[in-house]
Amino acid sequence: MKLNFVLAVYIATLLVKIFVYLLSGLLVILADVMHSLADIALLLILIAASHVSKKDADERHPFGHGLIKNLASLVVSVAFITLISFELAKEGIERIFNPANYENVETALFAELLVLILLLLALPVLRKEGGILNRTALMETVNDSLSTLAAIVGITAVMAGYKAFDGISAIFVAILIAFNSFRLFKENATFLLGLSPPSEFYSKIEKSVMEVRGVDGVHNLLAVYTAENEIHLDLHVTIDGRMRVEDAEKISGEIARKLRSEFPEIKHVSIHFCPYLKKGELQK
Repeated sequence: MKLNFVLAVYIATLLVKIFVYLLSGLLVILADVMHSLADIALLLILIAASHVSKKDADERHPFGHGLIKNLASLVVSVAFITLISFELAKEGIERIFNPANYENVETALFAELLVLILLLLALPVLRKEGGILNRTALMETVNDSLSTLAAIVGITAVMAGYKAFDGISAIFVAILIAFNSFRLFKENATFLLGLSPPSEFYSKIEKSVMEVRGVDGVHNLLAVYTAENEIHLDLHVTIDGRMRVEDAEKISGEIARKLRSEFPEIKHVSIHFCPYLKKGELQK
C-alpha cells in the first residue's frame, strides 16, 4: 500500500530530525519534528479510514462508508491549522526577538538535505495514485518537502550569522502549512455538506435518459456524492399513462443499466415515474 511506504519514509525522517534538533537546538528543526510527528499520527488516521471506507453498506449506512475518507482528511486539515501552524508561528516570533546560540549547524544542514531527498523519493509514488487519501498524503509530503527546504534556507542564514532567520523560517513553515490545510479543509467540507455534480452532469443525464424508448420527459433530477467517486441519482421520468406496470418496470431497468454503463460514478439510482395522458384521452 502506497500510504504504508510514505509512513515508513516519515518515520525515517522523524528519527533524523530528532537527532539533529538535539545536536543543534534550532527552532526550525523543532518545527520539522513537530510536523513529522503530526504527519505520522494523521497518516495512521488516513490508513485506518481507507480500510473503514471499504466496508459494505449496512442499515445505518445504506450508501456505504466512502465519506469516512473525506472526514479523515478534514480532521487532518484542522489539526494542521490548529495544532501546528499556530504554535510554530508563536514560537517563531519569540525566536526572532530572542535568538538562541546554536551548535552543530553544519550537521543540521547535512541532515535536512538528507531528509529532503527522502521526501522527494515519496512524491512520485503518491502522484501515481488517485483518491482523496493519496491526495491528502501527497499534499502533506509536498508541505513537508517545502518546510524542509525552508529549514535549509534558515540554517544557511544562521551559518552566515543571521540568527533571526531561524524564527523567520519557522513562521514561513507555519504559513505554508496553514494555507495548504485550508485548501484541504475546503475540498473535503464540500463533500460532507452534500456536494452535487456540476450542471453539465445533469444535462448529460437528461440527454441519456431521453434516448430510452418510452421516455417522454425527464425532470427533478437530484444527484449527491455519497463518496468521492460515487453518486446517488434521483430523477422523475414522464411516461405514457396508459402503459402497463410491467412495461414501465422494463423501462426503469433499462434506464438504470444505461446510466450505470455511461456514468460509472453512479452507484445508486432512484427512478420515479410520472404518467401523463394526451389531451382528449381518458385513462381507463
